[in-house]
Amino acid sequence: MSKIFNWFNVGGVFFIFVVIGALQQVAVSLDFLNVFEEALSSYNVTDLAFAQLREPPPSDTTIVLVNVGALDRAGIAKELSIINKYHPRVVGIDVEFSKPKAESIDSLLESVFAQTPNLVLWSKVEGGKRLPDGTIVWDTLKKVLPRFARHGYTGFTNALTEGDSQFESWRETTAVEKIANGNIEYSFATRIALLYDSTKALKFIQRSKQREYEIINYRGNTDKFTTLDVADIFEENFTPETLKDKIVIMCYMGGEYTHTTWDMDKYYTPLNSKQIGRNPPDMYGGVIHANIVSMILHESYIDEAPAWLSYFIAVVLCLINVASFAALEAHHFWGIWYSIISKVIQLLEVVLLVYLLLVFFIDLSIKLDFTVTIAVVLLSGDIFEIYDALVKNAVSYIKIRAKANI
Repeated sequence: MSKIFNWFNVGGVFFIFVVIGALQQVAVSLDFLNVFEEALSSYNVTDLAFAQLREPPPSDTTIVLVNVGALDRAGIAKELSIINKYHPRVVGIDVEFSKPKAESIDSLLESVFAQTPNLVLWSKVEGGKRLPDGTIVWDTLKKVLPRFARHGYTGFTNALTEGDSQFESWRETTAVEKIANGNIEYSFATRIALLYDSTKALKFIQRSKQREYEIINYRGNTDKFTTLDVADIFEENFTPETLKDKIVIMCYMGGEYTHTTWDMDKYYTPLNSKQIGRNPPDMYGGVIHANIVSMILHESYIDEAPAWLSYFIAVVLCLINVASFAALEAHHFWGIWYSIISKVIQLLEVVLLVYLLLVFFIDLSIKLDFTVTIAVVLLSGDIFEIYDALVKNAVSYIKIRAKANI
């Protein structure tokens, strides 16, 4: 045990973490690295599980996606009137109605809203500020026009990636946000879930009090939900059971919802088939809200391992590596093979870490964060060589000085 836990090895671990921390600070301060940092930071190994490795989840027929396409307010009112005939349980409309239009059109839309039970409309939180205790408070809550809002509920549709990076994937959500005036606003998906199944929605809200955000457990794209285009609604090309007692989310999904291209209100998600340097974004905002609603109603959550576990594993592996590298370097035979053997050890450790990460994520729905651990493993060999040389030179210098003073 003393071969592992000694001052030389402990000092090596400390030195490696200090160097990695310094390198991180240098990378952050160099603007020319920002593009690479943004592109790589948007990638998680767990994206492999969503896109390729896990068993495809079954479709969720409880949620019906309805495309509003390029319809104006009169067209949306017509769509909603037809939908109301089939008695859905909840209707959410992810469309911004924050500015007035012609009175004849707005009065028509308002009258249809008034006839829609359990209606959820668009809102957006703006100007978020993090308080000393870590909570975020938003300066402004932007809503649909008051004449519309009084006929239903509102829920914020913000993507947590907004304003952060053009490379970022929409991976997380929150249940509720605090507004500076003391009010709260539920998310669009949370509000829909509350109206459909309040028991399960309240469990989600309770979970949100124990974490800063919730990882979205994506079920899939439009192929995992019943999806109707504008023509399907206007021609009533569906059975009554398609909408009766269902959750209907009306949202923009392009001119045709099957068309895949760059478009407004479209985001990257972990389901994107090309994870780095990908093009184009793969999922419309309304479809992401449908995934969140489905996650809430099926209680299919992803938990995160505590941060201390990642650092603990990083320290343990670093200590083992330092002890192993020191033994290799000191051995007369293995020393000449030090570079090759140390790289093999590091490679095997990274493969093992990625395997464990995917097993926990896919089989146990637990996300492990091995970012620090993998960085330590990859850099420990080279940094140890610097540390070993510094220590040896320091010892030699001390011995020379000691002899000179005799």
